[in-house]
Amino acid sequence: MSSTPPAVRTALRKLPLAIVWLLAAWPLVLWLVHRSDPVAAVELVQQTQASLWSGLGFATAGTLLVCLVIPPAPAWLRRTWHRTWIQLTLDRAPLLRALSELRHFASASRHAEVGRLLRLRGDAAGALQHLDLSLGLDRDVASTWHQLGLVLFPQHEWQRAAVAFQNAEQLDPGHAFGDALLHLGRCQQELGDPAALATLRAHQQRHGGGPRSHVWLADALLRAGDRAGAVAALREAAAPPRLRLTAEENWFRAIARVRLWGKRGTP
Repeated sequence: MSSTPPAVRTALRKLPLAIVWLLAAWPLVLWLVHRSDPVAAVELVQQTQASLWSGLGFATAGTLLVCLVIPPAPAWLRRTWHRTWIQLTLDRAPLLRALSELRHFASASRHAEVGRLLRLRGDAAGALQHLDLSLGLDRDVASTWHQLGLVLFPQHEWQRAAVAFQNAEQLDPGHAFGDALLHLGRCQQELGDPAALATLRAHQQRHGGGPRSHVWLADALLRAGDRAGAVAALREAAAPPRLRLTAEENWFRAIARVRLWGKRGTP
């Protein structure tokens, strides 16, 4: 299953900031209206409150309906909220400190750290710039290649991301607890590379895996014509977890369950 399209993801990422700006501008708008017509200002407040309550009611009802009709919706909402919350609450101090240190002395490690922090904040363009600068100074650091791949992967830059993850895995086999190898396999799958199945199987053998890796393995098995293997992988992904899953892993478990429901175990 492909990830959320970049345009949709960008819009969702900017939505909380847009809401904050609207809330900040509201007192100024109200003050301007009050200066010209106090009665109109009161009416504006009343109409706005009524609209908000009405909109909240429709949004709540719509959300409940979507969750009932589309089983993965709760998992998607949890994942979206988790990603948004991280970006909104991420401490800016480490990024400011890293940028300050970078102004005094540019090095590969400092560029890589700034790139990593910018990626976590959702600034893909800034992260890409600093990671490229880091690799220009030192191309033998697995973590830098891995971070570059993580920036390119959501943008569907499959070819460039595959190279980045492959370099990370070659420099440090099993890098990031197998995450580089897993993402490499998915990139190969998106590119239609037959090596994807072998890569994802290697990841499963060396690192086990969770719902996400099993769903991706199922996709590769299905493309290779192994329907029984794909079903087995989806069952692994959909199995009740022993521990609480992360928002991301919970999303892929929901996807696996839906793909198994109503089809007698076939994806």
